[in-house]
Amino acid sequence: MCTALFSPCSVIAASVDRITPAELNTKLCSPNLLLLDLRDADLWEKSKIKMKCARRIDPDDVSSWIDTLPHDKDIVFYCCS
Repeated sequence: MCTALFSPCSVIAASVDRITPAELNTKLCSPNLLLLDLRDADLWEKSKIKMKCARRIDPDDVSSWIDTLPHDKDIVFYCCS
C-alpha cells in the first residue's frame, strides 16, 4: 500500500490512501513500514527535524528508486519544510 501524509496535491490524494500523524506514530519504525522523506537535499540538510526511521529520497529522480520499493510493506511518503 502506498500512503501520502498531508499531500496538498489533489492528484496524489485521489490515488492513494492518507494517514494521520497519530496513525503514523503508532507504526513508526515497524518492519512493515517504509517511511520516505521527499524533501530536496538542501531542505533536508538544513532541517533540525528528521522523522525517526525515515529514508530521504530524491523526488526529482524517481526513475532511479521507484523500482527498488518493496511490494510487501506499507510505504508512506512525506514532505515538509
